[in-house]
Amino acid sequence: MGKALLEKFSVFRKQSAIGSIVLFANAVRKNAYNFLYALIPAFQGNFKIALILLIVGFSLVAIYSYLDYYYFTYRFDFNKSQFLINKGILKKTKLSIPFEKIQQININQSVIHRLFNIYEVQMDTAGSKDTEVDIKAVSKQISEDIKSISQIIKQKTVKAKAEEAEIIDDKSFQINFKTLVKIGLTSRFFQTLGFIFGSLAVVVQFLADFEIEYSSTIGEFFKNINYTPLIILVVLFYSILIVLTVNIINTLFKFFGYKATKKSNNLEIKYGLLSTKSFILSPSKVQQYTFSQNWIQKKLDIQNVIINQASSSEIKSFDKRSNINVPGCSQDQANELFKFIYESKNDNEIELKPNIRKPIVNTSVFGFIPVIIFVLCNISFDFMNISYMLISSFFYLSMVLFINWRLFKNNSLHVSKDFIRVKSGIWDIKNKIIETYKVQSIIIYQPVWYKKYNLGSLALLTAGGLVHVGVFNYKALQLISNNVAFKVENSNKGWM
Repeated sequence: MGKALLEKFSVFRKQSAIGSIVLFANAVRKNAYNFLYALIPAFQGNFKIALILLIVGFSLVAIYSYLDYYYFTYRFDFNKSQFLINKGILKKTKLSIPFEKIQQININQSVIHRLFNIYEVQMDTAGSKDTEVDIKAVSKQISEDIKSISQIIKQKTVKAKAEEAEIIDDKSFQINFKTLVKIGLTSRFFQTLGFIFGSLAVVVQFLADFEIEYSSTIGEFFKNINYTPLIILVVLFYSILIVLTVNIINTLFKFFGYKATKKSNNLEIKYGLLSTKSFILSPSKVQQYTFSQNWIQKKLDIQNVIINQASSSEIKSFDKRSNINVPGCSQDQANELFKFIYESKNDNEIELKPNIRKPIVNTSVFGFIPVIIFVLCNISFDFMNISYMLISSFFYLSMVLFINWRLFKNNSLHVSKDFIRVKSGIWDIKNKIIETYKVQSIIIYQPVWYKKYNLGSLALLTAGGLVHVGVFNYKALQLISNNVAFKVENSNKGWM
């Protein structure tokens, strides 16, 4: 990094001048639903009042966006190894972030950013939520300069020689269009259903807020349908088609052009069609490595990988920036990625299976007890025909038994010399891997009703979150806990 670059970022800088427009556009997008309320007078015939409310609303947002841009400045203090932020309109805030606290620097470009050829820089820290920083609008050159500086930060010194910070291309792999289509066809079914139902709920709420009567029309429509088996099959077919179509479109827009490139000791990941994202993954920052695969994906030789890094509670709860997704990589690509992060294999594992009492208890609590309550209520109030009651109870019990059998079959704890792997899932089988020395806390707990059977559960806490497993042999969990504690105490490696 040259002297000119040091001087360039040693003084407080503003964002790109176009930044206020980007802030305004983002504020309007986030408050779009609230602006709709300004249209209520228009539906009542008061168009002038609606227009005035819209003008006032947009004006207030524009003023706030410009002031937010104007009072936001940043710089690097290379002498004290700190990143400094000044921001705030009425409440002034000064942030000082030590370089060693910076987890990663991501470069993103949304649709709005593309219109003005600018970028957003996201700076995540593994610490307090108050130190997360978004620089909303900078030029491409500034974003590249900040990324170059981040390479020096990751080496924990600003005095490193230029050749030490030089980025060298090594290997790369891409996720092609065909693979993304496969991922869209084989994953995230329930998430997409939730998204569709959520969108319908928003529409219903919107209609209710504007006092638009819709229930009688919809009720009349469904009342006039002749529910033959063919109609039901057609509805089911189109429902599945809609889910798959939404899945494919969402996957393509999110991960199009996915490319992961090894650069020196880091992995640079870029993807996105309309909203592009760029991450720099440092292996030392990885806290959890998760790969998931269902039966169809196994036949197609594709799997999804999620790499979890340390970050603040706010980021993990909302933006999930600490999670880096690698969709649809092949087994060879997954092995190469794992080797790059950990530089070792996870082999010679010892497997522990949960006790058979776990599915039995779960089936009793969530299966037989609800069915007994349902039958007793039906006997008392007679709200369902006996044959329908028996059929529905049978199907419900079958579903509960199947789910608990799958959970028991796919649940296991694997321990090796350097890793702990937790396997779980019903359809999508997840394997979560943690390096032993990165465990910050390990807890074994044993409810009273487990003592008689020598059973217990285990909780592993890392900077990437909490991992819970149960119900296993208590003595085996004690041995694992003692082994993990010993390796953590005797390890001279940093957790990040």
